[in-house]
Amino acid sequence: MNDISTKLEKHFKDAVDIEFTIQDGKLWVLNARPARRTGVANLKITIDLFFEKVIDLNEAISRLRFRDIDEVLTPPIVNENELEILGKGLPASPGATTGKIFFDSDSLIQRKGNSCILCRIEVSPEDLNAIFISEGVITSRGGMTSHAAVVSRGIGKPCISGIGSLNINLKERKASINGYKINEGDWITINGSLGNLYMGKGNVTVPNWRNNRQLFVFSRIIEKAICTNVLGDNNIGKAWILRDYFLHNIPFHIKGTEKKSIATKDYISFVHPTDVQIRNIYKSLNKLEYEDLNSKLILQGLRNTLLRLLSNKIGIDNHYKYYRPILDPMCCVRNMKNDNNSFHQLIGEEYFNISKYIPNLIDIYKVKIYYEVQTDSENELSFLDFTNPNGESIVLKCDNIISLYIEINDQIIKPKDLPKLYNTFRKREYFWTWYSENLTSHKEIVE
Repeated sequence: MNDISTKLEKHFKDAVDIEFTIQDGKLWVLNARPARRTGVANLKITIDLFFEKVIDLNEAISRLRFRDIDEVLTPPIVNENELEILGKGLPASPGATTGKIFFDSDSLIQRKGNSCILCRIEVSPEDLNAIFISEGVITSRGGMTSHAAVVSRGIGKPCISGIGSLNINLKERKASINGYKINEGDWITINGSLGNLYMGKGNVTVPNWRNNRQLFVFSRIIEKAICTNVLGDNNIGKAWILRDYFLHNIPFHIKGTEKKSIATKDYISFVHPTDVQIRNIYKSLNKLEYEDLNSKLILQGLRNTLLRLLSNKIGIDNHYKYYRPILDPMCCVRNMKNDNNSFHQLIGEEYFNISKYIPNLIDIYKVKIYYEVQTDSENELSFLDFTNPNGESIVLKCDNIISLYIEINDQIIKPKDLPKLYNTFRKREYFWTWYSENLTSHKEIVE
């Protein structure tokens, strides 16, 4: 059996589930397939296979999922033994949190989501703003692909769905489960990785990834892949997103916000394009395949990097000196005819004065980006932020990118050229030696 399992693991290049039977003293293998596993197990198996030289660097990176890291870093509930377990549902989104329970979005929003957990029979698109600012979500109905589960995973919130024994009485603002009564405002604790619901206030501590041996090892794998130029084009976006997480603590998920859209046509940073210009922008967008996660991650990483470098140099309150939206996304929303709950939204941004402020990007003075996102509700639409009187910014609420267009220095970047160009762009921050090789400095060139 050991010989067979070893051969199968080499064939699949993975841990394997094997179904077998023994008849008349003879072993018969009935079925074999890559093993199902938790996020914690997937991380460990991937690292083991890499060091056993069964898979290479690229395969190791492609196998790690962002939700695996979320699961590995589920905050431990220190006083779990002191809490009363109320029931169990589906582990819809990993993580652990504690907060006061509220049965409708309006009540939770009024309290600005501070230490609040949303409890619903089912989640609707109208609950999205409450989910963004809540600590977590629980529902009595729904499965692993329910709206609550999908949204929570997308923004990194713990969620338990399908708690069948949870009965919610919206009129009386209370719930019951397995003989226990819960009133609105009571403290509860949830573990979205296990699906456990507890009564009481949990002591939840946020772990540091550096204290996790597997994650520390994987961070070195990412570093080696980047430094040794072995990254495949299909892994470039993911590798840099992971490196940004490990090195700069940039989250994978969009953070929640209490800001709301303001309807106005008075813009400081731009003149809104005409209908004809907007149609031409749509025509120039490159459609992304559903499986094309790499291009989405490259765009996400490009935005994060430009904002990080420029804001660190100039200050986040001075964004108008290097960044501006180039259209109002709320004026560029299309409702899909076949799905009344689906919207397509166009977003446009421009980063300028880059070479003036960033030494390793001396030859890049401007980056212009258009991209279209698909949302499941109006509450996921992005909008302009008018907080700074010197120029608008954009509040992003959805990263489900379906098409994009990128210009660098007024030159259109073809999709096939984007991975290598982005990889070169990112590596400059850490490995560029142009100034020393040419006996000059950024200051001398700018002046």
